[in-house]
Amino acid sequence: MHLVIHRAPFLSLLVVAAAALAPRAAAQAVEDQSAPLTERERAVHLLSRFAYGARPGEIDRVLAMGVDAWLDAQFEPAQLADAALQGRLSEFESLKFTAADLEGVYRRPLRPDATDEERREYNRKTRIPRTELLNSVVLRAVASERQLLEVMSDFWRNHLNVSYTKGRQIDTFLTPYERDVVQANALGSFPEMLAASAHHPAMLIYLDNYLSRRPPTNAELNKVKRAAEARTGSRAQAIQAVALAEQNGLNENYARELLELHTLGVDNGYSQRDVVALAEALTGWSFDRGNKCSFRFRNDMHQHGDRRVLGRRFSDNSSDGRNQGEAILAYLGAHKGTAEFIATKLVRYLVNDEPPAALVAEVAKTYARSDGDVRAMLRTIVASEDFWARRNFRAKFKTPWEFVVSALRATGARVDDPEELLRRLTDMGQPLYHCDDPTGWYDTAYAWLDPGVLAQRWQFALDLAEGRIKGVTLPEDLFDDIPEGAPPRSWQVHLTEKVVPGGAGTRTRDALTSLMDEYLVDARVPDLHRVGPQLLGMLIGSPEFQRQ
Repeated sequence: MHLVIHRAPFLSLLVVAAAALAPRAAAQAVEDQSAPLTERERAVHLLSRFAYGARPGEIDRVLAMGVDAWLDAQFEPAQLADAALQGRLSEFESLKFTAADLEGVYRRPLRPDATDEERREYNRKTRIPRTELLNSVVLRAVASERQLLEVMSDFWRNHLNVSYTKGRQIDTFLTPYERDVVQANALGSFPEMLAASAHHPAMLIYLDNYLSRRPPTNAELNKVKRAAEARTGSRAQAIQAVALAEQNGLNENYARELLELHTLGVDNGYSQRDVVALAEALTGWSFDRGNKCSFRFRNDMHQHGDRRVLGRRFSDNSSDGRNQGEAILAYLGAHKGTAEFIATKLVRYLVNDEPPAALVAEVAKTYARSDGDVRAMLRTIVASEDFWARRNFRAKFKTPWEFVVSALRATGARVDDPEELLRRLTDMGQPLYHCDDPTGWYDTAYAWLDPGVLAQRWQFALDLAEGRIKGVTLPEDLFDDIPEGAPPRSWQVHLTEKVVPGGAGTRTRDALTSLMDEYLVDARVPDLHRVGPQLLGMLIGSPEFQRQ
């Protein structure tokens, strides 16, 4: 049955929430920023940064095993039992397929005389890989025991962004990209991940490098002209064909983003000459459009010649020009600028929107010492005083993705069908695998403080608490840990400890009290299962829950 929400106190909370969510203005349970985190707060903090928040009872479980032991287990995800989730994922047959398999199973060409029913079935089948990939990402984030792997997968998924918005041609490749580039390397070596992305058809298509080629020779242009004139009988159209062929040359998109977004960062010691030289070195990096659907180096498209990138000379003394691009990739993976850029992004992601410079420097040193080992960098972060400093406790604002996943985990929700969740993420401005900008989604507060987007979050909070998210079921015993006979005015305290274990601020507590005041006036006999969802919705929508 649809519940009637007491909107006045909820709306009063929303009025103040936008201001309370501004950076540096988060309500804190303890005002003294020099006070160390309690052991329980340390568990809350770790589960909010190295996981997507705590599930019911999880903080107590982490405290029982010890924060360090939990973290050590997360660094070895293959050794963590995850049978229930793996059982769910085994239903998605397309996840294990290569790109060639996906083409053969889901995109086998229709006969010209196919019936309308056959065409509908074909269209349904072509959507299966995308649906199963997106659903699997949601299910893993919500339900996996391997939370650090999922958190870091999201980080690298954004850092090395590719997107379905590129069109049908990229569809086949995003499932293996998620599996073989993101998941396989999320806790491994960044240079290896960089190389895997550079060779993957998804990246080559997304940033147009598969089109990049040396300038056509005069002989090739004359061949184009003759062929066009023979085909059309028009000299004017033949001249247009030649002009088009001349334009289909060097494409700088991937080379620019490789320097700007994937390795060195914006304007970090490279020039336009470096971009052009790198683009020339990567000509011919394409993919097989045939049976293999995999990386293919096209030597006939490669622009041969020695090049200088970032002040270093890279020779082209082989008949196979691929070696030059490989050498530059390796150089970028080991570059000091790359170490600093990756360190900055990791510290910003896991510690604070304004990353502490000293910690960034330490993580960059770890990158250099470990050849870009992700686990080593994460251990440097979590071993630092900065990570555990109270000023960084609940200092990060959740992206829509982090908000939705953490809300599902906090309530112990069961996700049977993620379709509605994916639509809600689109409404909040963060559709999964649909970021058209090569930067990926931003993870800093200012990118997500738009009032319209926040309104979508609050609506989601209410709908989730009311059980109105299609495909999502809240536990029947969600309120059973509130002691029987507990005074109604204590209900909000119990729910706050469950949903916002870091504590609620004064404004949130006042709004909860106001709701209870209205409810107790209206109801002679308090009904926990009626008012509980309203309290729950307010807590999920509260400024404190928006932070991690």
